[in-house]
Amino acid sequence: MSAVRQPLLHFLLLGAALFVLFEWVGQAEADARTVVVDKEALFTFLQYRAKAFNPDLAETILAGLSEEDFDSLVEEYVREEVLYREARSLEMEENDYIIKRRLIQKIEFITTGFIESATELSEDDISTWYNANKDSFYIEPFVTFTHVFFDAEQRGSDTARASATAKLAELNSEAVPFTQGPRHGDRFLYHTNYVERTPDFVASHFSTPMAERVFNLLPDDTRWYGPFESNYGYHLVMLARKQDGRFPELDEVREQVRGDAEREQVRRSSDEAIQGIIDSYDVRVTYQRDGSEQESAANKDRT
Repeated sequence: MSAVRQPLLHFLLLGAALFVLFEWVGQAEADARTVVVDKEALFTFLQYRAKAFNPDLAETILAGLSEEDFDSLVEEYVREEVLYREARSLEMEENDYIIKRRLIQKIEFITTGFIESATELSEDDISTWYNANKDSFYIEPFVTFTHVFFDAEQRGSDTARASATAKLAELNSEAVPFTQGPRHGDRFLYHTNYVERTPDFVASHFSTPMAERVFNLLPDDTRWYGPFESNYGYHLVMLARKQDGRFPELDEVREQVRGDAEREQVRRSSDEAIQGIIDSYDVRVTYQRDGSEQESAANKDRT
């Protein structure tokens, strides 16, 4: 009888195979339940926590940690790693849309991180971007003024206007200064003094026609103007300051421009990088809107 047909030999070979299999599975399980906290793991953990992929910075932070902070960092890493492995062992990531979104966010985050570290704009880039987006930096005109109010609802419109006209002559003849204006007239619903307020703000308190008239005045801290009619009555105005709207020079807003330009460049480059990944896939749309058997294919050429 051939040796391979002997039942005893079959049993021994099967036993040896099972022994090797169990040893391998046991070792795999042991490895799966072993968390190695090495330098690379902590570097990666720190960079994700700091949302900055900078190994030099991570090494500096790690070297500067106190013993207590280092132990705390290790505990946080171990906790996160163990819970992640437990979730994986339970296959919690399967068909879970929330986890799918998290993974998508992760790849987007990694892509953006690499692009941010590689993005550096020149002075010409900043200047060009500013000129193309200058409207975003327009400085609205503003005025600083005080007013004396005469309430049309309490006094009646005609009386309020007549009182305002009489008070105007008094204020100018007595050279009543800006600071003394609140001592005259009626109590106004909003403010008495308006400091560096834009046309929209002034219009929201007084009406658009009155706001336009105030912005057409010449600043003069020795003269009262009016009466001006608002939605509430009549006003006498002393305009202390007026600043016309303007576009700032680049040097005034350089850092803001640089930040905005870099963010837009990173966003554009990230979109292009992700689109490049999408273009490497063959996309087939099989949804049949009209019930036909046709398959719409959008095959992307791979380069």
